Amino acid sequence: MNFQQIRDLSEAQLTSMTEEEFARWRCKEGANVVFHGGCYWEQRRFGFYQPIHLLTRLQIQQVTRPIQFCWGFLASLCEDDAVSANASIPIHLLSNIQDYDLYSINKNSRQNIRKNRHLFDIVELTDTRLLEEQGYDVFLSATTRTRWKSSLSREKYIVKLVDYVVPKRRLILAGLNDTKLCGYITGYAINGTAYGEDLYISTEASEYNLNRILLFEFVQVCRRSGGIYEFAIGQHWREKPGVVEFKEKMGFPITHIPAKVEINPLIEQFIRWKYPHQYYRLTGHD
Repeated sequence: MNFQQIRDLSEAQLTSMTEEEFARWRCKEGANVVFHGGCYWEQRRFGFYQPIHLLTRLQIQQVTRPIQFCWGFLASLCEDDAVSANASIPIHLLSNIQDYDLYSINKNSRQNIRKNRHLFDIVELTDTRLLEEQGYDVFLSATTRTRWKSSLSREKYIVKLVDYVVPKRRLILAGLNDTKLCGYITGYAINGTAYGEDLYISTEASEYNLNRILLFEFVQVCRRSGGIYEFAIGQHWREKPGVVEFKEKMGFPITHIPAKVEINPLIEQFIRWKYPHQYYRLTGHD
């Protein structure tokens, strides 16, 4: 392995971006981003928009239709305007990141981390060479085990790695056993909120709780980086109880953030009937 592509965990840092910086990054990745009401909005589904910084907590007067022709939009609200909320964003959120340590975690998870931490070298990846060589095998092992549907081929996986490493913007921590990649976690931060992205662990490494180890170490990097006060690790996938249990035991409770949502009534009725779990994540309602 070329050790120029890794950095010691103690040196890892995550710099919190501004919304404008993140908007430029997302545009470079091909996202449809518009500026409206003092913030940047992204088309998450065709015709549906939300702020690129999901937990930005806007004032109610900012939350209006970002473009003329869209079937819906969603945005979180600031504390002062929470009374105007007609929805919520159900998300796994750690709101006291500076207090997060091993004792913030479920007892069994804490014991598993202590027991197995010595089995892995946790490092920061500073380029994509290791992911290009071994990342897809880890990705495929993880998605097959968890039955998380993905049609991503090896070729498409490699293409996605172009510009994947953004210095001081996206943090990638990897778990190694000697020179073998066993798993990795990625994330970024905007205006003090860190967002967990991907967490892929090989089936062999999952037996030794590498997922817990990597998530814990990622939060520790956020703690010591400064300027980050909360960490979100995905919305509430209530149809996947195993995922929910893992996040809650790791100290990420389900939090409902007050929000405003508007959806075309006919489309809302269809989503509520056909995709009730997605409707729940859009509105916080059944």
